[in-house]
Amino acid sequence: MGADVTDLVETVTSSDEPAEVESISNHELPPEIRALIDEYDAFEGSRDPFLWKWVHRLTPHFTFSFVPDDRVTEVRTAKTLGTVFITILDDFLEKDRDRETFDEAAKIPHSAYEMDPDREAVQSEQLRLAKRVWDDLRDVLADAPRSEFYLPLFRFDTQQAVDAIRYSYLLGRYPELANYRELTLHESHNVMMFAYADIDLMYSPALPTDDLAQLRRMVWQAQMMARIGNWVATWEREIRETDFSSGPVVHALEEGLLTYDELERLREDPEYREEVVERLRDADVDAAFFERWQGHYEELERLAADLSTIDATSYVEGMETVLRYFIWGKGRV
Repeated sequence: MGADVTDLVETVTSSDEPAEVESISNHELPPEIRALIDEYDAFEGSRDPFLWKWVHRLTPHFTFSFVPDDRVTEVRTAKTLGTVFITILDDFLEKDRDRETFDEAAKIPHSAYEMDPDREAVQSEQLRLAKRVWDDLRDVLADAPRSEFYLPLFRFDTQQAVDAIRYSYLLGRYPELANYRELTLHESHNVMMFAYADIDLMYSPALPTDDLAQLRRMVWQAQMMARIGNWVATWEREIRETDFSSGPVVHALEEGLLTYDELERLREDPEYREEVVERLRDADVDAAFFERWQGHYEELERLAADLSTIDATSYVEGMETVLRYFIWGKGRV
């Protein structure tokens, strides 16, 4: 057996967290990513720059071992660019509530997309940046040996991440729809673990297609583990921002810790948001999700052991590091 999540969380929370956070803060991004981030930072309401260093530093831990050592740098760049792209799209809906610009940006991954420079109803500068990020990502992937073979799969999985943003926006309008089953089916794709795995596959010399279904079963478990880590790191902030698409919030609704009628009060009363945060802390919702994480980890281990031609041990162990990073990045990612 691998990780015991209780021991893992206890070790992380009792460790020298400032040293770990400082090492992430001091991480250097490659110039090609730094230039895009500098442009993104100029927009109002941009994310904490810590996020991009956090992502770039973390990506090697969820890269499959079949990626050749001399291509890991490219994979790292591609995954970071993918994160920047989906974050810009997420900003359009989550931060700006700008459905028209989001809908236009959502077309970018499709090969036939051409931006209309005369459209006045969209945030054109941010839209141009999203297009440049995607183009840079495609330029990086163009050198991958199996890029064209896996490109349709990559586009599909990126579209699932785009649809996850749509689903979160839908819950914002109709929170009474919230249920954990649909949340896991739709919103979990926001963390892009399938798209990241597609990038790895593009750099794979020759993964037998017989292993592809098993690999994607593994990625589903890893995606849920990453989503849980993100939920644990962000649910308190999201309640304060009246974003009700977080797993712990939906869990609280289904367990009777929070009612659907209370959601409207949360929108109107900032002090009540703090009261609800304290209520869910007292109910230890984090523990419920760490237990779910443990179940996904054990299934991931089982699936990895059944892969016939590759060693996925490092990928499985890397998901422990992903959880550590989410705990360290709480409040900043």
